[in-house]
Amino acid sequence: MSNLLLPNWLSKHLFVYRPDTIAAEQLHDLRKRLAKFNVDKPEISIVIPAYNEEANLLHTLSSLADQQLSRPTELLVVNNNSADRTQELLDQCGVRSIIERRPGVAFARQAGLEAARGVYMANADADCLYPAGWVEAITKPLHDPAIACTYGLYAFLPSQNSSRLALMGYEKIAQLVNSVRNRDKTFMNVYGFNFAFRRADALAVGGFALDSGREGSVAELVAAGIKPPPSGKCEDGWMSLSLQQEGKGRTFRVTDPAARVWTSDRRLLADGSLGKAFITRVWQAVRGLASPFSASGSTSS
Repeated sequence: MSNLLLPNWLSKHLFVYRPDTIAAEQLHDLRKRLAKFNVDKPEISIVIPAYNEEANLLHTLSSLADQQLSRPTELLVVNNNSADRTQELLDQCGVRSIIERRPGVAFARQAGLEAARGVYMANADADCLYPAGWVEAITKPLHDPAIACTYGLYAFLPSQNSSRLALMGYEKIAQLVNSVRNRDKTFMNVYGFNFAFRRADALAVGGFALDSGREGSVAELVAAGIKPPPSGKCEDGWMSLSLQQEGKGRTFRVTDPAARVWTSDRRLLADGSLGKAFITRVWQAVRGLASPFSASGSTSS
């Protein structure tokens, strides 16, 4: 991966490792850095669903281990039936984890919501990298009772088949289109790997929509040119909408640079080149300037 146009802090967390042969000193160091999340009475819970993430998990954990915390914070990973070494790595790193047998990110997030102990829930993913100030940036606005849900933006990590410069252009186009098409529906801009809310509020509205499809946020799916699930729901956007409709507060975009998360471009490039993804994204935008959600939150006809 080229380091061109990448922030310096990323390099520390993009180390090469093999899940079956990790150096003992490397695991010891990571376990030591993650020990700060072993608290009895957390104010914040970072919750991560994980399915077969052995190749990415240590990168994510490394970035979270560098979080600058001012409040007691716990880290909880929900193993969603992984068949690889995900659980083994979690145990070796001393990370608190639970297993959710029902497949699908909504089930995993719901299990995390129920098992978490914090007042605030910071939702993350196992293939993303988080700036050192992320937890504080994404949860601080929730001290305002008028705000029920916060979210930040993203940037793509370039793979061998993409360049950071091209990805920057794609991100700006995708985020511009989202801001226009979703200007009256901010809940559709919420990304599952980068949003937060008060746990009590989420439980009060019934938690996550369990019929929201097996994977993907509305914003992430649409950005990749993929249709939302048949139910018209995705677990993150639906949570934001539910909180709004139940009078818990509004959805707020955090503009602090520390709230920008770095994520893999694997979904973006799943169907081929970045150029193809860009064309698909533009075509989706032209066809769908009307939101895929109606005012009630279901898909429009």
